[in-house]
Amino acid sequence: MDYMEGCPTCEHWGQERSNTILENELARATFSDEFREGHCIVTVKRHMVSPSSLTADEHVAVFDLITKVSKALEEKYSARKTYLLVIGDGNKWQHLHFHLIPKHRYLPSMGVYCFQKLFEAEPNRSTPDSEKKAVAAELKALISGL
Repeated sequence: MDYMEGCPTCEHWGQERSNTILENELARATFSDEFREGHCIVTVKRHMVSPSSLTADEHVAVFDLITKVSKALEEKYSARKTYLLVIGDGNKWQHLHFHLIPKHRYLPSMGVYCFQKLFEAEPNRSTPDSEKKAVAAELKALISGL
């Protein structure tokens, strides 16, 4: 496992976690309960900051945990679905992790809040279809060159 000196997540990997739900060779799922009831986190063991750094094996390992924990959250809380958030750009937590938050039937949608905050920082874009098509083609070309 790649380790990053000074990363709080990397520094705690060797410690037993009482809130661990599932763990495999490449990732760990833990119960956090921080932002909403049922909040869980899936963390990649190797130090990285972006999903673009995931290997194929890490992708399978991470999304296996995400799928299993999501199903359990939806069962436990009678949730309609599970939100999946990947942000990780705070000063302290520069280690790739995925937040799983159940959509409780009695609480409002989180999408409203997330996009409202984005709109406060920068108004919605009105990109013309021709520009969307051009950027989509450019991204497709970049992907095929990888």
